[in-house]
Amino acid sequence: MNDRDRHDDARQPDPTADEWSAWLPRLDPPTTPLPQPSAPPDAAVPPAPSPAPDAPHAPPSLPHLPPPPATPTSWYAGSSRPAPMPAPAGAPLYSPPPPNRLGLAIFCTVFCFMPFGIVALVKASSVNARWAQGRLVEARRASESVRSWCLLAALVWPGLGLLTAFTAVLGFR
Repeated sequence: MNDRDRHDDARQPDPTADEWSAWLPRLDPPTTPLPQPSAPPDAAVPPAPSPAPDAPHAPPSLPHLPPPPATPTSWYAGSSRPAPMPAPAGAPLYSPPPPNRLGLAIFCTVFCFMPFGIVALVKASSVNARWAQGRLVEARRASESVRSWCLLAALVWPGLGLLTAFTAVLGFR
């Protein structure tokens, strides 16, 4: 026995035998050949008529398209974005974004009453997004709300400290 015969002994699997997938169901349905149109063998296909060389080339006619919709916000109908709110009467067509007061909200969260500061942070993060969506009135309200929550956090913080000190003094008597 030479090295080649020892290499091809019975311990090696036969690459042509597929033992593992024999029990699996067939995934592809059996295909049937598509019916082919039968044409007479001697029938010749006539060539396509060519245009006369003297005839002018006319542009192809386009189908008549309906006019665009009358409302400028109709393209919002299929999108997930809300339609922009119309500007109040007498307002300029462009207004700068209201201040988001994010720095003030961070300051109030770190150094003042934290729960109110977190509310101010959430409101501050929504100001620019609302302005970018065209919801100017809501953006201004959110900006004013940030200021209110920060003011409330700044007022509650010393009051909470005084209340804690007062209860500590009374509790040790």
